[in-house]
Amino acid sequence: MGLGFLTLVMTVLIILGISSMRFIDNQMENIVEISNKKIWHAYMILDAIHILDKSTLTIISAKDEMMKSFESVKMLTAQASYKSALQELNKLEQTAKGKELLLNLMNSLDTARTYNDFTLEMALNGKPDQALAFYMGTERPSALNLQKIITELVTYEKEQSDLHYREAVNIYATTRNVFLIIGALALLIGVFMAFLLTRSITKPLAEGVHIANRLAEGDFTVSIEGNADNETGQLLSALKNMAEKLKQVKSLEQQLQQSQKLEQIGRLAGGIAHDFNNLLTVITGFSDLALMKIKGESPLKSHIVQIQKASERAGNLTRQLLAFSRRQIMEMKIADLNILLLDLEKMLRRVISEDIELKFLMAEDLGKVRIDPGQIEQAILNLVLNAKDAMPSGGHLTIETSNVELEGAYCRTHVGATPGPHVLLAVSDTGTGMPPETRDRVFEPFFTTKEKGKGTGLGLAMVYGIVKQSGGHIWVYSEVDHGATFKIYLPRVNAKADPVPHQDEEASLPRGDETIFLVEDEHSVRHLAALALREQGYNVLEAKDGIEALRMIGEEGVNRIDLMLTDVVMPRMGGKELIDKLKSLRPEIRVLFTSGYTENAIVHQGVLDAGIDFLPKPFTSISLARKVREVLNK
Repeated sequence: MGLGFLTLVMTVLIILGISSMRFIDNQMENIVEISNKKIWHAYMILDAIHILDKSTLTIISAKDEMMKSFESVKMLTAQASYKSALQELNKLEQTAKGKELLLNLMNSLDTARTYNDFTLEMALNGKPDQALAFYMGTERPSALNLQKIITELVTYEKEQSDLHYREAVNIYATTRNVFLIIGALALLIGVFMAFLLTRSITKPLAEGVHIANRLAEGDFTVSIEGNADNETGQLLSALKNMAEKLKQVKSLEQQLQQSQKLEQIGRLAGGIAHDFNNLLTVITGFSDLALMKIKGESPLKSHIVQIQKASERAGNLTRQLLAFSRRQIMEMKIADLNILLLDLEKMLRRVISEDIELKFLMAEDLGKVRIDPGQIEQAILNLVLNAKDAMPSGGHLTIETSNVELEGAYCRTHVGATPGPHVLLAVSDTGTGMPPETRDRVFEPFFTTKEKGKGTGLGLAMVYGIVKQSGGHIWVYSEVDHGATFKIYLPRVNAKADPVPHQDEEASLPRGDETIFLVEDEHSVRHLAALALREQGYNVLEAKDGIEALRMIGEEGVNRIDLMLTDVVMPRMGGKELIDKLKSLRPEIRVLFTSGYTENAIVHQGVLDAGIDFLPKPFTSISLARKVREVLNK
């Protein structure tokens, strides 16, 4: 009778324990799913806010009505996206604090939408300056406040997840103690039964407590093994799924932070390069003019040559900064990477050492890509040089191409990647590899692990900028002592490759007698350009900005103008606005733009608009004369 009662009690306890575990299992899976959904929808709202912000700026500055319409459609899509995400968050959120944050978010979104409507109304009614002022003074602070509120919401949801983890630890501990009691009662029935019972239950539960503790501490690398045939195994499987999903969330957060960091550094680098290019234009230009004036041998000649060499190195530095910041001019062409690599092969074999074996694995029927061939060649060369430095004692260097299809699962775990057909260019080495802390910063400008004087830290930053400006995605895989692989994904296009034009260099400096109207706000650059053009026989008129140029044409009766040479970025009135006004009066006039920093006025995402002639800064007196002659001869 007693034995039967004990057996009944033990059976009841087992049933309760199993039910508890099943309940825990279901609850934990539900918690993970809800937490991930809430965080995901919060990020959807954040992305939509970024799209609305960017599209608003585009509509304010855009002149093309089609572009305004396109950006308006994007804004409607973004608004629908965040409204849908808000509805889902309202359904999922159960806590009072969470509902309070959501209410605050919805109120702020209503306010931001009102500001945005007002901004767009001014922009679409032909008041871009007022729209921009209202945007910077009112709408932009509102958008920043929105991002802060969404960040608070995500932080709160993560705190709630941590709270559930701690509760899980307590539940695991309690459940384990219950089964320990069951084991003690089982001893009264039989040592053998107690041994089997305690061994089959307490061990996995103890492991579950340990795992739950590790997860609660933020360690998602813990190894979790469980047999899904029993409830304990199912619970461990749920924990394993939870750890994997949390790993993905953490990885995405790190990638997003790194992407935003690189974007901010890029804006700073682009602004510095713009101002620096004006200075370099003056240095290189006057150095050229000085050398032209020196006849025969002179002690000053070698000094000026050294100035030119230093300015050339400085010019390379600004070009690298512009490449990283994605603000350089790209001459896009449809190209075959296999052909490009074959043309590069001899040069690549020259730059690596003899103890490095170079191997090409090029796919047949490789798709075409839309790139600037010169920029991609520079990116490949930088990757090869980086691989060479990582293999001081020799090794294997492999360059591979293939057609790939980026799936949504990959893109969800790699910030910046887009799904669809791509061409893969991979550069792999067997060198020293990189630890995680180096790998995470490898694309930052001026970050280098080389000795002082052996690298600027701009090579891989330049590769990053070129790939991004080409519409692609780059990812690095590396472990210490196991080499590194840089994978570049470029969108595939269905088109024939463009022919590569052959350019003949002019042997002598071209001259002319035409009238050139020079518009440049930087006095020293304007003085240099005017002097260099007059040296070649041209008649040069000068103005410091677009407003002064229009006044001279209207009031001083300037009749003959064969070419307008104008800077793009100037105070009061820029070059593009000047030409737009002038074209209505003199549609036949030739135009040559110049700038040290690309703006949306004549380029879109770094690609020069069709029919635009452009001379990048810094330019030399020689390059200026040749480009002017080229435009005049059209």
